[in-house]
Amino acid sequence: MILLFFFYGLAFEGLGLAAYLQLRREGDFPLKRELSWLAAFGFVGGAAGWVDMFLASGSLEEIASILSILRVTLHLLTGLLLLRFGWGMLNNLNPLPAWSIFIPGILIVPIAFVITYATTTFITPSPIEIPVEIWTRYLLYMPGSLLAGIGFLRQWYSQRELGLFDVSNLMLGAGLAFLFEAVVMGLIVPAAPHGPASYYNYDRVVHNAFSGESLEVREQYGLTAWLDYQNVLNTTGIPIEIWRMISAVIVTYFVVRALDVFEAIRKRQVLALQAERDRAQKDAIEAHILARQAAEKWTDALINISRRIAELEHVDDILIYIVDTVSNLLRASFVGVAIANQDNVSLELKCYSNGGRTHLVDDPSATVANPLVQNVMQNSRSYSSKADEASESFEGISFFNDASAKSVVIVPLKLESTNIGVLWIARFENDPFSETDVIWLESMADQVAIAIQHGLMTSQLQSLSIVQERGRIAREMHDGLAQVLGYLNLQTQTLGSLLNQGKVEKLHSELTQMRQAIQTAHADVRENILSLRTTLAQEKGLEVAAEEYLTEFGIQMGVETSFSYQVDGELNLSSVAEVQLVCVLQEALTNVRKHAKAGYVKVSIWKEKLEGGDHIHMQVIDDGIGFQMAGSKRNFGLQTMRERAESVGGSLNIQSVDGEGTHIECCLPCLQQERLQKQSVVIH
Repeated sequence: MILLFFFYGLAFEGLGLAAYLQLRREGDFPLKRELSWLAAFGFVGGAAGWVDMFLASGSLEEIASILSILRVTLHLLTGLLLLRFGWGMLNNLNPLPAWSIFIPGILIVPIAFVITYATTTFITPSPIEIPVEIWTRYLLYMPGSLLAGIGFLRQWYSQRELGLFDVSNLMLGAGLAFLFEAVVMGLIVPAAPHGPASYYNYDRVVHNAFSGESLEVREQYGLTAWLDYQNVLNTTGIPIEIWRMISAVIVTYFVVRALDVFEAIRKRQVLALQAERDRAQKDAIEAHILARQAAEKWTDALINISRRIAELEHVDDILIYIVDTVSNLLRASFVGVAIANQDNVSLELKCYSNGGRTHLVDDPSATVANPLVQNVMQNSRSYSSKADEASESFEGISFFNDASAKSVVIVPLKLESTNIGVLWIARFENDPFSETDVIWLESMADQVAIAIQHGLMTSQLQSLSIVQERGRIAREMHDGLAQVLGYLNLQTQTLGSLLNQGKVEKLHSELTQMRQAIQTAHADVRENILSLRTTLAQEKGLEVAAEEYLTEFGIQMGVETSFSYQVDGELNLSSVAEVQLVCVLQEALTNVRKHAKAGYVKVSIWKEKLEGGDHIHMQVIDDGIGFQMAGSKRNFGLQTMRERAESVGGSLNIQSVDGEGTHIECCLPCLQQERLQKQSVVIH
């Protein structure tokens, strides 16, 4: 018996320790709020079991009365703690349904009857600890165990409905264990002379209390049946003490197993966090890929715009490309470009994209009168609409479309420090633009301003080129045709004088010189005409222009020519560089005609990769008489060729030996390296 009470107390102490240790661990589960009551129940219940052990041993008879009082107190406290834990399990873990508020009213009458009946038992002539223990088990142990068991079973049901079967199985075992505890610990109480304890219960305390009494006393208290028939022992073959020890072990085992719910929840939380982390990483990777793809698309678009600007394409074509690119990359329903008129009074629509189709506007009456656009133009600050902004403020934003805009971004066009217009985008659906969209649109606005600026510069360059070409032709006419005509004017006077004097031989000599001068002037005129009507690179390409010019030159001057072109793919020269290369070729052939007295001219063009990138090389070789660089009549023409090459970042190399001909090589850089630098700037 002593061992039974020892293991009984040990089981409950283990239950209390397990609950206390789980209470100290981190976790978020409703059961944790009740663990303090469970731990207290385990510790106090274990202490009560060990007090029973000392009483059963009889080794502490001198303090037996104190131990009896302590036993009653501990059993009463154990029951209260169990009842509190059971109520918390039933109500706090899963709130009771609304109809449960009527339970206290329904139970108040039977509870009052039970309390009244229990009170009467205390005035019967029996040891006081017997009714205290009986009603402690009836009123505290049994309802507390039932509440705890039902609470665990409710947890089992709710967790199973959530699909958390590992947690629900732990709750099921603990619930059944507490229901078994309600029967063994609460229903089976010490025998007493009143019902229901007088009908089926047995306890050694009662046996010790009445074993020395007479038969009349036993009959008075209804204990005659106890002497003849012990219900629990005879029915099961196992004393009630063993059953209680087994119940304590079962409760401890299943509740400790149920406390593993914290570990199960922690593992589930870890798995959930890992899954969330994996999803976040996947989303981040996908967002990074999308952002990189978008950046690559924008970078390619900016590079293409820069290339078009560098190649001096027409401003209208560049605007169409920019507007079309903005419409596609920003998923805009409408894109518009408006430029301030000459008086800077109103904004005139120049280019727009509506429904994926881009158009130029030539009508000056298509003005933009929306106040938001006007404010951006005046304040030089970008505008992005908010999600809750009224769509009425966007009227007049979308031209040639009846749909109303829901989201709008407007950015200014700045040429140096002057606002020259606006670029804006709009969406007809409720899909606001992001801050990144505003940044990209501002980048495109810069490209629009650069295109307009380059368009103005191109016009100025073309005008300047015309002026320079007229000056060159004027100089050549002055140096060639004008001098010849002046010479002929003097010679005609000389011929008249010789004719009057009758000097026939001298007259014939002067006529021969005049004929040669006229032939020279004729050759100059024909060469100038050939230069003026030579087709330049932007029309037929450098290869066709150079070959046609060289062939015509050979026919007119009676010189054998040879042309070699070894450039695969694109030439990658700017339009200005191509023009200058053709002009260098023309000047070189002019020197051949005037000074070289050559019978053969070879022109070669090829591409070569040097340290700074790809370069275009052009060689002009003749088999003429050659010349010395110092004091040569060709210095003016050679200096002109060098200036042309250096104006586009190139170089000119001249080698000539008397009697061995002349070798001229012009080297011009391609646009490839410039594009790579612009790409690097955009990416960074």
